[in-house]
Amino acid sequence: MMFWIFAVAVAALSALWIALPFLRERTVEISDSDTTMSIYRDQIDEVERDREAGLISADECEAARVEIQRRALKAARKLDRGLSVSQRSFATAAPLVLVVAALSLATYGWLGEAGYGDLPLAERQEQRLTRMAEAGDLNSRIQVLIKAVGEDPDSFEDWWMLARSYSAIGDHASAADAYRNAANLSGDRPAVLSAYGEAMTLANGNKVPSAARLIFEQLLQETNDPRARYYLALSKAQAQDFEGAVNDWAALARESAPDAPWMPLVRRDIANMARFLDRDVTEFLPDATPEMIALAGSSLLPGGETATADLTQLESAVQNDPKDYESWIALAEARAAAGDTEGAAKALADARSQFSAAPFLMQKFAETERKLGLDLVASAPRGATEEDIAAASEMTQAERDDMIAGMVAGLAARLEKDPGDPDGWIMLIRSYATLGQRENAGEALKDARAHFRNDPATLRAIESQVGELRIE
Repeated sequence: MMFWIFAVAVAALSALWIALPFLRERTVEISDSDTTMSIYRDQIDEVERDREAGLISADECEAARVEIQRRALKAARKLDRGLSVSQRSFATAAPLVLVVAALSLATYGWLGEAGYGDLPLAERQEQRLTRMAEAGDLNSRIQVLIKAVGEDPDSFEDWWMLARSYSAIGDHASAADAYRNAANLSGDRPAVLSAYGEAMTLANGNKVPSAARLIFEQLLQETNDPRARYYLALSKAQAQDFEGAVNDWAALARESAPDAPWMPLVRRDIANMARFLDRDVTEFLPDATPEMIALAGSSLLPGGETATADLTQLESAVQNDPKDYESWIALAEARAAAGDTEGAAKALADARSQFSAAPFLMQKFAETERKLGLDLVASAPRGATEEDIAAASEMTQAERDDMIAGMVAGLAARLEKDPGDPDGWIMLIRSYATLGQRENAGEALKDARAHFRNDPATLRAIESQVGELRIE
């Protein structure tokens, strides 16, 4: 009630203010013409004072006076002369007061909301973000979802949508973190675990990390997830098991619909691997197109103009200007076209060292690596050489035992500093068990559980690999 009394009072005062000119008594006002002409008179007086002070001559004074009079005459012709008269008019003021007040109250009654408090800036910004998110702006959607998971960290749907939004803008590291939270809340749904493993892989420069590989292996024990099958084959290629990788991709291609969304990627990698192995691509992909057959049978990779560039010129360009990222990419493509796969991979590795603080360019280098098929072999680990095997065969049993014990101790020390390697924990636990140090194996398993307590999918994968040892 008090609000409406206040609103009526404000409306009435506003109406009275508008009607005030009609309520004044009769007034007489001088028009602007008298004021304008007084300015010219003052100018003539000023000129006379200058002449008397000796600042100007009599001729100059007369000329100035004539000019001022000319301007005054010209101005006088344009000005209204006489007085203006205002009359009081209650007949006009009363209806005007009523109309303004009525319109004000009616407009508020239609558009206003009594009792609605002020909207703080933070809430207005939140509403703006929400509108932009609903309109499809991904960055706004991410900000809204970050706030949502902060308020309700147990909401699977919010974590899932946040992860997918991060993936859509290419922020795979943030996507992996969000997918991890979604996986912990999902009851280990295969689709969520599969997306989590893929995000970890993409965040790692398309190199399948150990944690992702363990997740994919676990998925294939329960499902026939095509994403898990693709990335496990990729991990084989990166471990230099090229035959195993191409055979797995070929099996995936045979069992997938031709228009499945992952098939373009599978066909590309089969063609690249056939080229590396110097094999006929139709052996693995019977429906290969002429373009894929040409790619698999030629050292010339896609992106041909830069691939045929002069190597010497490109090498000189990157030496003279190491910050020219386009020349680094062109050099990698040219070396790959010449059949120098290792040289191409080295060019991209050198480029990454120059631009380690530029995420966009790091993404460009990763795209080039995938286009050239270098991601299949670039991160292959070094195995034991023939010299290493020969040296070990000449050792006594005691020397071999000492060597193994030293390797296990080194592995334990490394995991103490960098415990995020699931494969390392599996190897350490198995090594202790093989050496008969079951107590140490049990302690290592406890340490692994402590480190991966917030990542149950990885922890289950570790336990499945060492469960048959029965070390507890």
